[in-house]
Amino acid sequence: MYWGADNDFTRSIIHRAERAGYSAIVVTLDTRLFAWRERDIQNAYLPFLFGEGLANYFSDPVFVAQVGNNPAKNMIKALSIFGNCFSNPASTWDDLTIIRNCTKLPIILKGIQHPDDAKKSIDHGADGIIVSNHGGRQLDGAVGALDTLACIADAVGDKTTILFDSGIRRGADVFKAMALGAKAVLIARPYAYALALGGEQGIKEVVSNLLADVDLTLGLAGCTSWAAVTKDRLIRVG
Repeated sequence: MYWGADNDFTRSIIHRAERAGYSAIVVTLDTRLFAWRERDIQNAYLPFLFGEGLANYFSDPVFVAQVGNNPAKNMIKALSIFGNCFSNPASTWDDLTIIRNCTKLPIILKGIQHPDDAKKSIDHGADGIIVSNHGGRQLDGAVGALDTLACIADAVGDKTTILFDSGIRRGADVFKAMALGAKAVLIARPYAYALALGGEQGIKEVVSNLLADVDLTLGLAGCTSWAAVTKDRLIRVG
């Protein structure tokens, strides 16, 4: 969930997720502002301004009521309302109570890069965190997510569920993240590329190949279970 400025819309979309059978709410913390992305600027790429990728907004009863009619038939007003509610750079840790008070689903905070923020996530009611630098697309020069994983796991590993995101491509990537303290990993671009090129079958192929690579990596590293995948299996050179 991209957490915006309209609390009524936030509550509405969370309740829709509950009714749709989702099992958790993932709140993206690191995109309250869009970064300076030269390629997007060069290509004038912001599909939201053309109404693309906004189905969750255009189908939401709160959003539709604000527009006053079918958003697709009143695009200028719909995009204006979207622009005003999509993000909220002024939100604070205390504002997480808005989300916590409207759902019993687990809340997972995505975009954690520092042990102190991991601790604050727990203090403010999060059930899990995702260590991620948004695929390196948000803050130029930010530390790599993998480089922060171990210290975050040391700080909060027994108090919350740690997931890892950013740069997972091969079995070795999964192995390293798990060894450094992740409970599981997320994949994004391989999944998205597979969907674009091969649809559902493309996704099945990518995921099955990744799982096979993970199996072989475990075997080659001399591990018969994830319990054996610990930090001492890794050696940092240089």
